[in-house]
Amino acid sequence: MKKTLEVTGIVVGSILLLILIVNVGFTLWLKYQLPDYIKNKTPYAITYKTLNVEILSGSISAEDILIKSKNPGDKNVLAIDGFVDGLNVSRLGMIDLIQNKQINTNSITLINPRLKIALANPKTVDSVKNKMPFLIRNINITQGNIEIIKPDNSKVFAAKNLNLEIKNLSLNDDPDGLPFALDSYKITTQDFFVRISDVYTINSSDVKTNDGQLQINDFELKSILDFKDWEKNFTKQKSLYHIRSKKVAFSNLIFDKTKLNLKNAQFLDPEFVIQNRDQNIIKSKNSNKKQIDLSFANIDIKNGKLDILRANGEKSLSLASFDANVKDVVMDEETSKNKLPFTFKDYKITGNTFFYDTGKYYQMTLSSLVVVPQSLDFKSFKMIPKMSRAEFVRTIPMEDDQFNISASKIHLSGIDWTFEKELDLHVTSAKLDKVDANIFRSKIPKDNPKEKLLYSKVLRNIKFPLVIDNLSLVDSKLVYEEDKPDANGPGKVVFTHFNMNVKNLNSNKKKGVDTKVPIKINCQFMDTSPMLVNWNFDTADLRDNFTIGGYIHHLPAVDITPFIKPYMNITATGTITSLNYHFKGNNDIMNGKFKITHQDLKVSLLDKDTKKKKKFLSGIANLLVKKDSQKFPESVDIYVERNKERSFFNFYWKGIEDGLKKTLLIIKI
Repeated sequence: MKKTLEVTGIVVGSILLLILIVNVGFTLWLKYQLPDYIKNKTPYAITYKTLNVEILSGSISAEDILIKSKNPGDKNVLAIDGFVDGLNVSRLGMIDLIQNKQINTNSITLINPRLKIALANPKTVDSVKNKMPFLIRNINITQGNIEIIKPDNSKVFAAKNLNLEIKNLSLNDDPDGLPFALDSYKITTQDFFVRISDVYTINSSDVKTNDGQLQINDFELKSILDFKDWEKNFTKQKSLYHIRSKKVAFSNLIFDKTKLNLKNAQFLDPEFVIQNRDQNIIKSKNSNKKQIDLSFANIDIKNGKLDILRANGEKSLSLASFDANVKDVVMDEETSKNKLPFTFKDYKITGNTFFYDTGKYYQMTLSSLVVVPQSLDFKSFKMIPKMSRAEFVRTIPMEDDQFNISASKIHLSGIDWTFEKELDLHVTSAKLDKVDANIFRSKIPKDNPKEKLLYSKVLRNIKFPLVIDNLSLVDSKLVYEEDKPDANGPGKVVFTHFNMNVKNLNSNKKKGVDTKVPIKINCQFMDTSPMLVNWNFDTADLRDNFTIGGYIHHLPAVDITPFIKPYMNITATGTITSLNYHFKGNNDIMNGKFKITHQDLKVSLLDKDTKKKKKFLSGIANLLVKKDSQKFPESVDIYVERNKERSFFNFYWKGIEDGLKKTLLIIKI
């Protein structure tokens, strides 16, 4: 037994002695032979003050390292020039390095590196496949000044006074994922620059981490190309971005190989500029690219500014100042299948001075907006024509309406919407205060042959489920003007103190919803006479049947002259004490009852061309029209066929006109 122990002791001792000899020998070999190896076998001239190698622990340390490229003009070789005060490598896998040409180490520390690195020209496919793989779990850089350039001398990366600590770094071979993953990081640097793609760079005056938060000051993401060059060379991209922010901060930023997660993202005084190309993008044939999952617990924007530009540089949308907060944003493979490629749980957007250019004819503005999941508030809404009436008439190829609309407030509440395969929108209440709407139509351009749909069909043609339980216009004003070539100025109808309530406004796309739409209106007709209107239709009715009836009280006849003069070639004085009508109609015809009572009524028939009074015929007409109507006059029957090139309101007016002709215009002109 004793002998066995002695033999074992000798064997173990011999092995330990052998390991020690190998370690010392290899260390001495590196110390004396490495300079010759570097000189003869590498493209770099490297000198150092001290070098220590421990083969058993896999540790390497060196001081005062000077490195220069032997042939800096050779663009096919990575060029490195600079100085490093200290280098420490721990737990380097020597066998992997020698046999497998793999760098596998626990950590690398660079002390005060001042390096300029020039990347080599891209290598062939075969050479890329044979590149040396490496795994560095932890990287530490202190007081670094590093610059990396491409073979064309364009800058890829730059940082001054760089202090960096990365733990458990791993590279990702999947080209569709993030290029790396890591557990944690710390960084401070100044004059930071990185080129993140063929188009964009990121700049910052300084970057730092503190208590798990990454802060980037004077952040700027911008294109290295002007818009025309980008538009020409990157045809698969729809928009070019430029983002500036006084401060950007991220907390708990986690990099995984397929996921990017963060708890909070904050932007202070950001400016977002987005310029869109006019042409359609060229879609990529490779549509199977893997989705990188993004998860943001909270995104917060303070005092932001947004400009969206057309290709010519003109603004199409802007928001002068806004705050935004969005919670629990998720973008993953599942959400990418939906029309809205992300989900969120809560949001709030407030902004001032909103502008939107709708196209050739109009622009829209808001003084302020507040948007949250269940409500929306707009103040000082305006939709303003970009042309005068005369210019509009000269420009349009066919007859059309020109709108000028404003509202002091727009409030939507009880909003419930989803956007998965399609938009599904339900609004409990929509209220518009003090709407001022002017609608102008000129009859000078040629007729537009396109059919004007009745409102039941307009709603039915909406492609997604839409329900507004209650829509109200409060204390508003509506003016409709129509200009004819042979008229002396436009015909005009005015509704003031206009109040309207609409129930069940819907697109007939949701089961269980009442499709009948009742509309009640009370207002002042021609700013003088009380008017009530009841209007009903059903969006599920494919014949587009409707009823509309109304009552006007104590209407001075002179007040309707601005409209009846251009269209009926008559004027009237006296008082229409009441006007009642009830019409039924569909997409083809309208019929019903019409009656008026009046006092001191006189009419004047006008020449169609000169608009001068026809005295003789006017005298005869006034003999036939009683000065005062009976208390309960007989109603007249109206019947009109719809001109489908005209709007519903033209159809409606034709019914009123037919009734007026049959009561006021006793003889033909």
